[in-house]
Amino acid sequence: MKTVVLYGFEGEFVGGNEYDYNHPELHHVHKCILFLAQDSEHPDFEFATTECSKFGFANLKNLTGKPLKVDVLNTDSFRGFAGFYEEALNEGSSIVYYPNT
Repeated sequence: MKTVVLYGFEGEFVGGNEYDYNHPELHHVHKCILFLAQDSEHPDFEFATTECSKFGFANLKNLTGKPLKVDVLNTDSFRGFAGFYEEALNEGSSIVYYPNT
């Protein structure tokens, strides 16, 4: 069974992304959350770093990881992240970046 692990980081968008999405401007630095479907709930920082590069992010700082507790998606604070969770389960990963951070 797949588990979605959340990876928080700060990174620079350097382009070369393999995924088509509404990405930030080149060379801007943003705080991000990567939603990554894995076979294990243990953080795999090498896998996460590779996936971040597929979204065009490099020079990662403060990379942390922890499994997502699905029940938090039912709370008011986290309800908005349900779509990213579903995308990660269906597509393998999803990313949220916070502009101007």
